[in-house]
Amino acid sequence: MPADTALDSALGRVLRAARRAAGLTLAQLAERAGVSQPHLSQMENGKASPSIATLFRLADALGVTPQDLLPPTDASEVVVVRRGSPTPSPMSDLPNAARVHVLVSAPGRDLQVDEVVGSCGDDLGGWFAHDGEEFLYVVEGSLTLEIERHETLELGLGDSVWFDSGRSHRWTSSAPGGVRILVINGAAARPHTL
Repeated sequence: MPADTALDSALGRVLRAARRAAGLTLAQLAERAGVSQPHLSQMENGKASPSIATLFRLADALGVTPQDLLPPTDASEVVVVRRGSPTPSPMSDLPNAARVHVLVSAPGRDLQVDEVVGSCGDDLGGWFAHDGEEFLYVVEGSLTLEIERHETLELGLGDSVWFDSGRSHRWTSSAPGGVRILVINGAAARPHTL
């Protein structure tokens, strides 16, 4: 079984178990999370992958963290993620969404590291707010970062920023050649509903 198919199947099993543990039907969870029931069914059956935004909405609707919906990993103290595995996922359900490659994330851990790649004008995930703190490092290109109750920031190659991720924030790519950023989230928990 290809790695992506195995990952989709494992994620589907975890999602179905979380839905059943919450006592929700497919229709109830779909409505709460703002996804179609057929798409949710495909995710649970390992035939579709959720975008990062959808994963956050599902977690919020189930009262769990996004990491809780990821398949369990080896309990080892060392986690290695090889290039190209798993395949990057869209940040949101929008057609021009950037792609995110989860480099490190595991249930029960307080750290998540992602690589986000987007083209000029891409929505890099829409408005998000979640418990914890966030660090961004611009590896290539430039981006515009908007943070609630703060001035808009223009970040270029080599720039970095840290902020309380409980404040609503969003990024857009402003470079003609696109952008690649490293995103580190600490003590990630349930996202706030926006």
